[in-house]
This record gives sequence, structure tokens and C-alpha cells, in this order.
Amino acid sequence: MKSRSFISVVSILFGLSSLAFAQNSVSSDIHIAKGKKVSRNISTVSGDVFVGSGARIKGGVTAVSGDIEIGSKAFVQNVEVVSGNISIGKGASAAQLETVSGDIHLYEKSGVSRSIETVSGDVNCDSGSDITKNIITVSGDIELDDSRLRGDLKTVSGDISLFNGSMIDGDIIINRKSNVVLFHDGKLKIIIDMNSVVKGSILVEEPNSNVIVYLANGGKVKGKIINAEVREQ
Repeated sequence: MKSRSFISVVSILFGLSSLAFAQNSVSSDIHIAKGKKVSRNISTVSGDVFVGSGARIKGGVTAVSGDIEIGSKAFVQNVEVVSGNISIGKGASAAQLETVSGDIHLYEKSGVSRSIETVSGDVNCDSGSDITKNIITVSGDIELDDSRLRGDLKTVSGDISLFNGSMIDGDIIINRKSNVVLFHDGKLKIIIDMNSVVKGSILVEEPNSNVIVYLANGGKVKGKIINAEVREQ
């Protein structure tokens, strides 16, 4: 029987790959002017998408191998990429962010009203960024710097770092079951530093999973820490 994590990964791969069959552009870059309002979907195969500052995109923005860059104070709905990167500019916002192998970067005071999901891409959140629901990744690393996640953080093998008063309202959940089709040998590190707080628990769903939690400089977990080694510094 396939694990839920494996099924989820396959669903994202097939779902995002299907974007290639309904494109606005194949290889050309797409530029949305500063302050422009767009009510349709925007998509490309290998071109990049640039959304100007203050623009509002009521539809989705999608790419297969191109990067997507959302300018400062702009708004978009869902942003989906297979192998490109996603960047959300200062003060910009989006509903949902998804990548397979691309990285996601939230700049200062940006927001995501639903969740962030990646397979192998890293997630970096700068000062003041705010995610309303969950961050979910399989093997990508996650770093929050003076940021807030109001839901849960879930991963299989990605390292997690919280700095400068970052806060997770929910739990950190680690699922390293052997039937997930990934290599995740070695230690998984969770660093909670500089007065950062996990209000919920750290739940490692399997014992002997080589997960180490580092608590330093006022970093704390208010709930339980289960099946992980704790090192205080």
C-alpha cells in the first residue's frame, strides 16, 4: 500500500505537469505591468513570469520550468511551479504557493492566506512574513526569520530553522516512515533559536528517526517533544 505522503507527491507532480497543455506562453517571459489588474489565469512552460508592484491577479499564475516573481505589494491567487522558483516581494500576498523542485522565498512582510507546499524545494521566510495555514515539504529545508506560521509545519527529511522570534502556532510534524520513496538517512535538525517559539509540539511519528532539536538563546517548545533528541545550548 502506498503511503499518504507518496500519493500526495504524485498528485502534485501530475497536477502541475498538466499545466503544459493550457498555456499563455511556451517559452517567452510574461510581464504584468505595475498596478495592473488581471482577472484571468497566467501561465507559461519555460518562460519566467514577472508581476509588477501593486498589480492584482485574480487568477492563478503557473509555470512548468520558469521562475515566478511577484513584486512588492502585489496580490495573486494560487502560484504553481514544477521546477522553477517562486519569490513573493515585500508586502505582497498570495493565497497558495506550490512547487515540486523549486525554492520559495517570502520577502519582508509578505503573506500567504492558505498553505505553502513543496516536494524538494526549500522555503525561506523573511522578517514579518505570515502564513495562515501550513507549510508542507518532503525533503526541502525550511527557514523562518522573524516570521509567523499559524498552522502546522510538516516534513519528511527537511531541516527546520527558526530565528529572531519566529513563531509556529501549531505543531512541527516529522514523518520519516521507511515506505516513503525517498532517501532520508542521517540526522534531521530542528533549530529553535533567538527567542523563537513553537506553541504546539514537535511530533516525530517514528522512534529512532535521528531527529535532533536544538534549543538556544531563549528558543522554546511549549508542547511536548516526542521521539526526538533535545540539545539545549
